[in-house]
Amino acid sequence: MVSQTDKLRIGILLPVADLYHRLWSDIDYALQRLAGEVADRLRSADFDVLCSPAVSVPEQATAACADFDSNRVDLILVALGPYCPSGVLAPALVQSRVPVLLWPMQSLLRLDPAEYDAEAIKLNHGVHAVQDLANVLGKTGKPFGVIHGHQDQCDFLSRLKPWVQAGRIVRSMQTANPVQVGGHFENMLDLQVGEDEFVRRLGVVPEVVSTAEFAELMAGVADEQIAECLKRYRQTFDIGSALGASLQAKTARGEITLRGLLEHMESCACGLNFLGLCNDMQVADGLHVAASMLMSEGFGYAGEGDWVTAVLVRGMQQGFGVASFSEIFTIGYDDNRLILKHWGEGNFAMARAKPRLLPSKFTDRCTVEFAICDFEFEPGPTTLVNLNSTDGGEGRLLSISGEITDDHLPKIDGPRAVFKPSREDVCDVLTEYAYAGGSHHMALIKGSPMDVLEKVSRLTGWSYRSL
Repeated sequence: MVSQTDKLRIGILLPVADLYHRLWSDIDYALQRLAGEVADRLRSADFDVLCSPAVSVPEQATAACADFDSNRVDLILVALGPYCPSGVLAPALVQSRVPVLLWPMQSLLRLDPAEYDAEAIKLNHGVHAVQDLANVLGKTGKPFGVIHGHQDQCDFLSRLKPWVQAGRIVRSMQTANPVQVGGHFENMLDLQVGEDEFVRRLGVVPEVVSTAEFAELMAGVADEQIAECLKRYRQTFDIGSALGASLQAKTARGEITLRGLLEHMESCACGLNFLGLCNDMQVADGLHVAASMLMSEGFGYAGEGDWVTAVLVRGMQQGFGVASFSEIFTIGYDDNRLILKHWGEGNFAMARAKPRLLPSKFTDRCTVEFAICDFEFEPGPTTLVNLNSTDGGEGRLLSISGEITDDHLPKIDGPRAVFKPSREDVCDVLTEYAYAGGSHHMALIKGSPMDVLEKVSRLTGWSYRSL
């Protein structure tokens, strides 16, 4: 199951200077006791929490970070109550792929100058450790976040949660293991950023599958598998009489093949090039229904072979519960609205009504017929998110906030919506988006979670701009 159902998971790293073991014999006990209280508070707020032992030397920090990685934490919370030198922590944190958040954990909520003594200092002087570590991580180019505040303050947990959501997005992208079928759409260069530096740093490399390889896998699908898939289609979609039995069976065969391929590759995201898939008569299907089914279950997807946006969609799905691939098609200059749509693939978990399966034809080097998914996205606050690169190969995250309106689009099919940006002048929004280097593939998410997106950029070192 690809959908993320477990709780947001935090790994609390507990540093302490080795010097303090000679100054305070009980420092480890006191630190772990405070961390236990923090962990209990986080668990009561529905976080899953792992705590490291106290770490005082680089080897201990490295072991703790490796343990967090293997236990799939979304974020390392470096809880600096006492001081710990940056040299103990920086090597392990720089090497770790898990996003890092620095926090001067304290036992004290309020200062009482008359009572402030050496015992109070013990677990209440991590702020300069944060400053030391932030300085050093910044010089190495390691992205990180910083949060200040006491665990007992009423807003602390609400301020922490977006950081952990952002961590989950980053981790989900890192572990997406994308598959690309059919290559990139020829000469569509704005989407071909997979070799850029920000993608290499993310550590994501696609498994490339040709249409011939995919066709060979399709030929091995059993009739029993097709029958089971068709039963799911009847439960999930309204299927009109125009979609005949042979076309339904071909649709099911393509989905079963794609599922099997992703399972074999341990992949959670795919970029599919409909042009290559449709022009190979052994496939003859854009796989739009397969993509829609997978997105409804939490997978990432993008068209035209765009595996990078597929990885983004995967991250958005895991961070926000649901997301879809989409594009801007047409501008309403007079009413400041936009048409969002794609041919026949979208996340129908975001549909306003039960989706339909319809037949569609495509003619290029040959004429093929295949099924598409037809629905309108549900109205409400919505954000469009784009991931691409700067001219130097650095990551760039852009978002456009607004809402999907109640308007219907009855004369076109496929996943679609009318979108009204939050800003009044759609010309300004789209002009700034173009100047900012936005590409034409997007993830569509519910709400306006700009705070989480900004934190994603902090944890990755990408630039971020909200339009």
